[in-house]
Amino acid sequence: MASNFDFLLAQKDYKIIKKTAMEAEQSLKTSYPKSVILAERAVKLAVRWMFTHDAGLALPYREAIARLIHEPTLKKLRPEGLDSLVSYILHLGNIVAYRGMTVSREEAVLALRALHCALSWMAACYEEGFSPRPFDEDLLPTGGKEANPEPLKLLTLYKEPLDGGALLPQRKKNREAAKALAETREKTGNGSIVTVPPDLLAECRSRCIMVDCAQTGWTLGKDLFVNKEIAGKGKKTTSVDLLFTDAEQKPLAVMAVETAAQTLEDGLAQAKAWAAALEEQHGVRPFIFLQREGEYWFFDEARDKLRSVYGCFSCADLERRMEFRRRHDPEAHPELSDDIANRPYQREAVWHICEDMHKGLIESDQISSMIFWGPPGTGKTRMAVGAIDALFYQKAIGKVLYLADREELVHQAYEKFRMLLPDVPFVDLLGDVREEEKADIVFTTATIMMDAVNESRTETGARLYDPAHFDLVVIDESHPSIYEDHITLLNYFDATLLAFSSLPPTAPGEDAIYRFYDLAPGKPTFCYTLEEACRDGWLVDFTLRDEAPEKIMEPPLRYAELTDAQRRIAEMEYSDTGAITSKDFDVPAVNNWLFSEEKIQAMLEDLLQHGKKTRDGKLGKTIIFAKNSLQAKAIAFIFQRLHPEYGPDFIRALDVRTPGLAEAIHAFSQPESQPPIAISVDILDTGFDMPSVLNLVFFRKVHSLSKFSQMLGRGRRFYRGADGEAKDKFLVIDYCKNFAFFDMEK
Repeated sequence: MASNFDFLLAQKDYKIIKKTAMEAEQSLKTSYPKSVILAERAVKLAVRWMFTHDAGLALPYREAIARLIHEPTLKKLRPEGLDSLVSYILHLGNIVAYRGMTVSREEAVLALRALHCALSWMAACYEEGFSPRPFDEDLLPTGGKEANPEPLKLLTLYKEPLDGGALLPQRKKNREAAKALAETREKTGNGSIVTVPPDLLAECRSRCIMVDCAQTGWTLGKDLFVNKEIAGKGKKTTSVDLLFTDAEQKPLAVMAVETAAQTLEDGLAQAKAWAAALEEQHGVRPFIFLQREGEYWFFDEARDKLRSVYGCFSCADLERRMEFRRRHDPEAHPELSDDIANRPYQREAVWHICEDMHKGLIESDQISSMIFWGPPGTGKTRMAVGAIDALFYQKAIGKVLYLADREELVHQAYEKFRMLLPDVPFVDLLGDVREEEKADIVFTTATIMMDAVNESRTETGARLYDPAHFDLVVIDESHPSIYEDHITLLNYFDATLLAFSSLPPTAPGEDAIYRFYDLAPGKPTFCYTLEEACRDGWLVDFTLRDEAPEKIMEPPLRYAELTDAQRRIAEMEYSDTGAITSKDFDVPAVNNWLFSEEKIQAMLEDLLQHGKKTRDGKLGKTIIFAKNSLQAKAIAFIFQRLHPEYGPDFIRALDVRTPGLAEAIHAFSQPESQPPIAISVDILDTGFDMPSVLNLVFFRKVHSLSKFSQMLGRGRRFYRGADGEAKDKFLVIDYCKNFAFFDMEK
């Protein structure tokens, strides 16, 4: 039987893709929804096939399909307009699976036409001499149904795992063939013989509007109306392209499509006229949206600014923003509890955030991003808690996303918020997500949030995280590497950004951070310097012992000399993906030195001799920063062999596999308890608050300036012991020329 996908027979490697595409075509006989689900599945299989068989495509850290589709090395290859076709297929399949939407034959056939174009382009990339054929609707079977009587089976089919498992092992297995196919793709001009037909592109973009609305939870004829007639000026009636309403059919938003297709200015003028007419009738002015060439725009009337957004806003989010527009009270200042912010600069920072948020919401000068700079130990989490509490009180925000780079930092922030704001509903997306839909504050990493945007659903099957779900996004630590995930995520959410940074504004790479947040380089919104913190008695300075061997540890490059690409790799060390960095910077001689029993023994003797002591002459609390678990265990073993007189609990290695890790950290954090020495493998490096630490030992190279700053911060906190003795300084012993790498004088 002839098929539109017969061209896939030319390659045996396309077998599963061909089978699925042909099954999607034949499913038109029985079920249009099933045809759509299978077309969506064929797209995913094709994308995975390309990453498995093309060495020129960069595999992302996580292999979720949304990441693969938007991976830059693939995205730049696709012909213009193909993204719109793929989006139509994927989003249509999504609402069919999760919301049980009915599908017309026209919609299902359009998905097949879009799939045919996408797979033709794939074949053109990897087959020299490929000749594309037009889609032939005469080959399609007749029959079919718009609704599927067994929606649960469709959802099961949609969620069924794709064949093949992890992509990286497959790529390695196909290494030589993958190189050859990448070369073939380059010879074919990246499949340039295939282009997207203008009529197909126009129809996909047109239907994508309704698909996007359905994904966000809108239901046609219930709270979404197309070409809805309303009373205009005088007694004339006018037709609104798209009207969004609440449950009582009071207007929430209008969207101009037809006039916006001409120019954005024409569309905005038309939408303003609709909004004015609806305001006159209902006493409420609806929000204004435009849609043009597959892109969405939101008109921020308070700022008189038209800005690009990533899609439709949900009914709940429009209602929340409408309520804030009515009830926001910038003069309402709650009493900040001393349990939240008890230092003068912390309180100043909180009210600074509130004032800037007010300017961003009400005044014409746009403030959509803020950077607050302070060294580690100044309490950025408390400042964030205080600001969020005040903004909730002022009815300026209702939903907050809290982003951290590492899972441990996410958990720490979550626990601190739960302690300080016990009545606010929270969720940690790295843990129990049963209350995810009800949460007012969501804690997670950017990588996990990216997956949640694509996967999390409401009780009705709608996308939970639409672009307006959050009013404020807090970035726990903003540093010189804004990862791809961060950029995509921060652009996706239509929210005010509040970033905290522990690095001076003049640090290498920081100018890129300020540009990203639309701020003048070197001009943070609020700053509290290390000098001020030491002067005010909140932090202390340190003494440095440089014990690094010159020839081995002298850095061939310094941080300021790194290229942007090298700096991005270096800064990934701060996140949970940091394991990839050592191969980019370390040399074998460094590793040999760090793992030498002789050098470990010398380091330990040096620490016992020169490390800062408590008043009774005992070694003060000490953190040794180790490269990995193997090195940490070697350090602990050698110490216990050399000094059995100290007992088995004097030193302990801590990594993610340490039994009873939480209890071990708690024991170390007690000033008078064992062990005095903890060897940290990315456990105590960041986010660990222990003022009694007197010694930091760097027995590893650090490549991330942000991480190095945080590691130094583990000793900076002021402390007064039970005997009244005050900590005036702490000791840093550097065995790896880290200070030289970062051009720090001490």
